[in-house]
Amino acid sequence: MSQRILHVIGSPRGERSRSGMVARRLIDGLVAASPGSTAETLDPYSAGLPALTGPVIEGRYALIEGRDVADEVRSAWAQIGEAVAHFLSFDTVVFSVPMWNFGIPWQLKQYIDTITQPGMAFRVSEAGVEGLGAGKRAILVASGALDIRPGSPGAELDHQVRFMQAWLGFIGITDVHVVHLRPTYGPPEAVEAAMAEAYASAEALVADLSRAPRV
Repeated sequence: MSQRILHVIGSPRGERSRSGMVARRLIDGLVAASPGSTAETLDPYSAGLPALTGPVIEGRYALIEGRDVADEVRSAWAQIGEAVAHFLSFDTVVFSVPMWNFGIPWQLKQYIDTITQPGMAFRVSEAGVEGLGAGKRAILVASGALDIRPGSPGAELDHQVRFMQAWLGFIGITDVHVVHLRPTYGPPEAVEAAMAEAYASAEALVADLSRAPRV
């Protein structure tokens, strides 16, 4: 079945990004396995995201209450609404996510903060929080110099993968897959072995996701 795939780039390193290399091969595999599928790339570093300044944040409450706001505030919230709608229009979102200081790069966090808006990406009722991304799939290509996989000595320092999984679950995306790429720093042979392992994991995931469901 064809699908629309979005690649959200978390690294500013362009073609040199190792997480980006693995994500692109994974996406190529998904497109090849599903005739008619299309892929699009979103780079938060060049997307021109609106700054979530004090006036913009306060303007959200004013708009909800039907009060007047400055033109630039209204424009910022129109842009934010478009960013949320764009994100939710995809069936699968692939994030290439390097680890910076045990977490994620700030520009990717800005994108997450931009689209995680009440009434847009989630809503709250007496029943609790309902994520509006339900039914979609996310794939994390998570890279880092430190091995923070469960059971590893650095697992307690994981504010990268666990944060992304928690956020995705909050907005309703619970079908989340992770391809680890570790280490990305060290002797060349160790890094190349990690790349080979990540490529193999990505290819295995594509094969698994492309398998026809049993009836």
